[in-house]
Amino acid sequence: MRLFHLFFALFVVVIFSKCIDDSSGECPIDIENNFILKFRYVSDGPEELFIEKIKRVDVFVFKEDGQYVMTRSADLAALTSFAGITLDLDPGSYRIVCWGNASEKTFISPLSTNSMMKDAFVSYTALRNGTVATNGDTLYYALDHTVLSPSLKATTVSETVIERILDFHNAFVKVQVYIKGLVDKDPLGNLLAPVIEMTGVTSGYNFEMQTFGNAVRYLNTSAFENISGEKIAAITFYTLRFKDDNPIEIRIKKSSDGSTLTTINLKDFMKENNITVEGIEEALVPILVEYKEASVEISIPEWGQIPVDPEL
Repeated sequence: MRLFHLFFALFVVVIFSKCIDDSSGECPIDIENNFILKFRYVSDGPEELFIEKIKRVDVFVFKEDGQYVMTRSADLAALTSFAGITLDLDPGSYRIVCWGNASEKTFISPLSTNSMMKDAFVSYTALRNGTVATNGDTLYYALDHTVLSPSLKATTVSETVIERILDFHNAFVKVQVYIKGLVDKDPLGNLLAPVIEMTGVTSGYNFEMQTFGNAVRYLNTSAFENISGEKIAAITFYTLRFKDDNPIEIRIKKSSDGSTLTTINLKDFMKENNITVEGIEEALVPILVEYKEASVEISIPEWGQIPVDPEL
């Protein structure tokens, strides 16, 4: 009996020594994270822009029937070292939803073991306290339908680890408003930048990136910038996606007394200037409002098509 135990012990030592020395991958391997999800974003052109555009990703995993499984997040530091995430999933069918750049401006509905994907949503954090927001996040979205087969329990890395590439899509529209020639001063004679109001903006997405909910109102003060050698008031709003045929209105208001000077119907402006936001990844609507002595001109600024990086 002692000889048997001695022989068995020697056999185990030899086998495990072979596993350590042998790089062929034939030894049993305990894989903690069996699913690698790599992130990618290419916008309207061929260039890979993920790390340039997206600084945070929240990953939500649901079963095929919509039942919530888990949430994982990756910040800028993690994404810089690896533009992706690893998950430990049992064999089965899953729906994986990712939101990029959801920060303090975006509210994501709480999820628990009893939550369903059909009830999950994102909306403006400002709506928790009312219907007015100063701005939105530069959101990006991705959805993946994944099937992990029982072969994941195989004994080699190549059979155990599944790797997928997930393409993100833009989930916001950038609306830039420039105001030139407006004279509005405080009691000390200092020039005041106008307040910009935008109404009719969609307030939320479900987890299939379909819009829903009551409209939200944007309200914020513009800031003076030196553009083409002129002092021009400017503001950039990031909204959820909207259609060309939309109910959005933009109002230019005096900072001194809050009175409305000009109202712009966004749908009409876009139609008159051949602007579309549908089917375009980096959708942009630039508007120049120029106040002259006896008139107000509304047009596309000459610098309007120059790409500007989102303020994250």
